[in-house]
Amino acid sequence: GLAASIIILIKGIIPAIIAGLNPLLVSILGSLVIMIIALYLAHGFNLKTSIALASTFITLCVSALLSIIFVDLTHLTGLGSEDVFYLQFGPFENLNLKGLLLGGIIIGALGVLDDITTSQTAAIQEIKKANPRLTFKELYKSGLNVGREHIASLVNTLVLAYAGASLPLFLIFSTDSTLPLWLSINSEPIVEEIVRTLVGSTALVFAVPISTFLAAYIFTKKAHA
Repeated sequence: GLAASIIILIKGIIPAIIAGLNPLLVSILGSLVIMIIALYLAHGFNLKTSIALASTFITLCVSALLSIIFVDLTHLTGLGSEDVFYLQFGPFENLNLKGLLLGGIIIGALGVLDDITTSQTAAIQEIKKANPRLTFKELYKSGLNVGREHIASLVNTLVLAYAGASLPLFLIFSTDSTLPLWLSINSEPIVEEIVRTLVGSTALVFAVPISTFLAAYIFTKKAHA
C-alpha cells in the first residue's frame, strides 16, 4: 500500500501538476486513488473498510474546503519556501503555486485521516458485536466517547510532526532578534505551517463524528436486516 501511494504520487499526481492541471483537484483525485488502494490492501475488502473509505473521502472534501477558506483568509500565495520560489523559473514558470500549497495540505491531511476513520469504524463494529441490542443513538454516543480519546492524541501527534518538520524554520526566526515576534508570526513561511496544522487538526475533529455516524448507521441497519 505504501509503495502504491508513492508510485501514484510520483507517476500520477506530480506529472499531472507539471502538465498544468489544477493542483488541488489533482491532489484530491490522487488522494482518492491512494485511499482506495491503501485501505483495501491494509484492511481487506469488507464493509468496515468501505465505511472507512467513504468517511475518509467525505472528510478529505471538508479538508479541501477548509484549506481554501484558511488560505484565502490569510492571503497566502504559496511562496512560503525557497523551493517553491525556484519553481517559478524554467519549465515550472506557469505553475499554480497557491493550488500547489492547497494540494500539499490535502495530501498531508490524508496521512492522518485514514488512521482515525479506520479506528473509529473498527471500534463501532466491535461495540455492536459486544452488545447487538444497542440502538443507533447509543452506538453513536459510545463511538464518540472512544473517538474523543483518540482524537486528542492524534492532534498532538499532528502538531508535533509539523513542528518537527519546520524546526529549522523556527530556529531561523528565533535567532533573528531584529524582527519583532508579531512580524515573525505573520511571515508567510510560519503562517503556512499554522494553516497546515489548523486544517489537519480540524479535519481530524470532523473525521470522528462523520465516521462514527456512518459506521453506527450502517451497522445498526445491518443488524436489523
